[in-house]
Amino acid sequence: MKKIILIFSCLIFGFYYTQTDEKLTTQKTIDAILESAEKIYLTNSDKSLKLFLKAHNASKKIDYKKGILQSNGFLMRIFHEKGEDEKTIEYSYETEKIATKPTDTEYLAGAYIQRGISFSYLNHFDESYKEFQKAIETIKKYPEKDKQHYHMSSVYESLVSCYYAPIKAPQDTILTYLKKSLWEAEQIDESIDNIHPDKKYDMISYLNMDIGMFYAGVHKPQRLDLAEQYLKKSLSIINNRKFTKIKINKIPILNALGRFYVEQEKYSNAIEHAYEVLKLEKKQKSPNDRMVAYMVLTNSYEGLNRKDSLIKYMALYTNISDSITHFKSQGSNNLIKKTNIKREENYNSNLQKIILFSSALALIMILGGLFLWKKNKSILHKKYRAIINEIKVEEKSKSKSQDPIQDKGIAITDATTKNLLEKLAKFESSKKFLKKEVSRVYVANYLNTNTRYLSDIIKEYRGKNFNNYINGLRIQYITEMLYNNPVYREYKISFLAEDCGFASREVFAVVFKKETGVTPSYFISQLKNDSKETEL
Repeated sequence: MKKIILIFSCLIFGFYYTQTDEKLTTQKTIDAILESAEKIYLTNSDKSLKLFLKAHNASKKIDYKKGILQSNGFLMRIFHEKGEDEKTIEYSYETEKIATKPTDTEYLAGAYIQRGISFSYLNHFDESYKEFQKAIETIKKYPEKDKQHYHMSSVYESLVSCYYAPIKAPQDTILTYLKKSLWEAEQIDESIDNIHPDKKYDMISYLNMDIGMFYAGVHKPQRLDLAEQYLKKSLSIINNRKFTKIKINKIPILNALGRFYVEQEKYSNAIEHAYEVLKLEKKQKSPNDRMVAYMVLTNSYEGLNRKDSLIKYMALYTNISDSITHFKSQGSNNLIKKTNIKREENYNSNLQKIILFSSALALIMILGGLFLWKKNKSILHKKYRAIINEIKVEEKSKSKSQDPIQDKGIAITDATTKNLLEKLAKFESSKKFLKKEVSRVYVANYLNTNTRYLSDIIKEYRGKNFNNYINGLRIQYITEMLYNNPVYREYKISFLAEDCGFASREVFAVVFKKETGVTPSYFISQLKNDSKETEL
C-alpha cells in the first residue's frame, strides 16, 4: 500500500513540475515575442500588432498576467493610432479588470490615460475627463517619484490635447497645463534608473512642440517668435540626442512644423517636412498623421499656385478625412452598443431575448438612420438659409463704412492701415479677384504696398490668410450671382468654377463646401426649389 501511495505521489509531483516547466517555457516564449514586437513597434506597425496579439492570446491561455498587461499596453496605443478606438477602450477595460495589485498601478494608470484619449477621439469629452482624473489619482500612489513625474507629465499633456483644447477652454488654462506637464518632465532625476533619460527627453521634446503650436495657433495675439523657438527646440532634441532605449517618433513634430510654416507662408519648408512625414508614415501606418501631411501639402501648393499638385493632395486629403470621420462615427456607435450590451450580460442565456433585442435594435437603427437623415437635411437647409441671409445682408450694406482702426497688434501705423483698408475695399468691389492670375504680389501691387503688410492687414481685419481670403471673395461672388441671376443656375459647375477664377471644377467644389458648408449642386437645387415655390 505504501509503495502504491509513493508511486502515485511521484506521478502527481512529476506531473506538477512538468506542467510548471512547460508554463515557464511558454512564459519565456511570450516574453521573447513581446520583446521582438516592442523593437519593431515604430518601424513596422502591422507586424508588431500581429506579434502583440499573438502574445496577448497566448498569455490568456495560460493566465499569464504580466504578458496580458504588457501586450495590452501596446495594443491600446496601436489601435488608437489606427483609428480603431473602440478596440483601445475594450483592451483598457480588460487591463483595469486584472490590474488589481499595487505593482500594477502603472498599467492601470496607462489604461485610464489611453481610454481618456480614445473617448476624446470619439467625442465623449466628459467621459474623457473622468478617465484622466482617475489616472491622476492612481499616479499619486506611485512609490517612485520619478515615475510619478513622468506619468503626471503624460496625463497633463493628454488633458490639454484631449479635453481642454477640444472644449475650447480659456487659453490661460491650456498654457498652465502645458507648462505643468513640461515642469513634471524636467523634474525626472536622470541619475536614478526608474525612468530612462531617453523617455524624459522624448517627453520634453513633445511638450516643446505642443507649446510651440499653442503660441502659433491658440494664443491671442499670436506669438510666432515663441512658437518657432519651442518648435525648433523640439526638433533639435530629437535630431541631436542619441536615443538608445526607445525608438523616436519624429512625425508629430514634423507635422507641427509643416503647419507652422504654412501659417508663415514658407511653403517650401512646409512641403519638405510633409514629404518626410509621408516617408516615415509608410512604415508606421498612422492615418491621422497622413491626413495632416496631406493638409499641409494641399495648403502649400495652393499658396504656391501649383494647381496639379493642389488637386492631387486635396483629393487625397478629402478621401482620408472622410474615411477617418466615418471610422470615428462608426466606432462611437459601436461603443454605445457594446456599453448597452454590457449592462445586460445575461441576455445570451435566453434566445427569445436575443431575437427581441435584435428586432428592437434593427428598428432603432432604421429609425435612427431616418432621424439622422432628417437631421442632416435640416442642418444643410440651415446652412443654405444662412448663405441666403448673408447675401441679403451684404446687399443692404453695399455702401458700408470703412473698417474701424483698432489696436490689432501689427506693426503698421494707423494712417497706413486706414489707407490700405480703403484700397482693399476698392479691390473687393472691383471684381479683380476673379482673375486666375491673382496672387499676393498682384494684390500688393494693386494696393501699392508690400506683401508682408498685405498679409498682416488681411489676417487681422479679414481673419484669414491670403488664399482663403481670395477664395472667400470668389465664393461670395458666385453665390450672389446664383441667387440674383436664375440663368446662372442652368450653367455647368465647370463654367461656374471658371467664371469665379478657379482653375478646375474639383477645386471649386471643395472650396465652395469649405466656405458655405454645402455643395454647389445642393445650393443650386435649393435655389430652384425656392423659385418654384415663389411662382406657385
